[in-house]
Amino acid sequence: MSLVYWKEKTLYVNPTNQCTCACRFCVRNFSDGVYGFTLKLDHEPTPEELSQAVIRSWTPDFQEVAVVGFGEPTMNLEGVVAVGEAVKGLGPTRLRIDTNGHGLLIHPKRDVPQELADAGFEVVRVSLNAQDAKTYVRLCRPQHGEAAYHSMLEFAARCSRLMTLEMSVVDLPVIDIEACRRIADSMSAEFVVRPFRGPDAVLVGIRAMS
Repeated sequence: MSLVYWKEKTLYVNPTNQCTCACRFCVRNFSDGVYGFTLKLDHEPTPEELSQAVIRSWTPDFQEVAVVGFGEPTMNLEGVVAVGEAVKGLGPTRLRIDTNGHGLLIHPKRDVPQELADAGFEVVRVSLNAQDAKTYVRLCRPQHGEAAYHSMLEFAARCSRLMTLEMSVVDLPVIDIEACRRIADSMSAEFVVRPFRGPDAVLVGIRAMS
């Protein structure tokens, strides 16, 4: 069970295994972790556990701390904020969070984008993952249905006014990459296309959605 893991110059943080999506392409469907680390957790980490894990693992060789993990980070928002506060004491480094963008639905009474900015996050990477709400629901199977797609876009727009916004998609047969690129461009976001690295059987199932 790893609360932190790393590759090259990035120290990654794994704050939760909870998620509001059940994406057909999620690495959790066919792996227990990445980069040789086991990311399945046996409990929800406390803010103190996460911040101490970052401090213990940190070296000046890292150029970035990225809160990503094996779930939706904002499900453990207190832990995420604690990581941001811990990183502030480590010296200059880029602080990023990868999120499905459902923070406004998960915490309807909180200003999640502002809390992330206040905690020191400089970059937020939102998983766009579809060109429209119907494709998103079929591919990502969010708990909140089509409302999740629209809330994700609102979350991204609000984050773009506070931090550097990146929007990502996985290169899958049912995703219109250029339409997604236009959505990212409309928010002045950097557009990131990630390759799918899972088994062929997953791709076969996704193609059958077409």
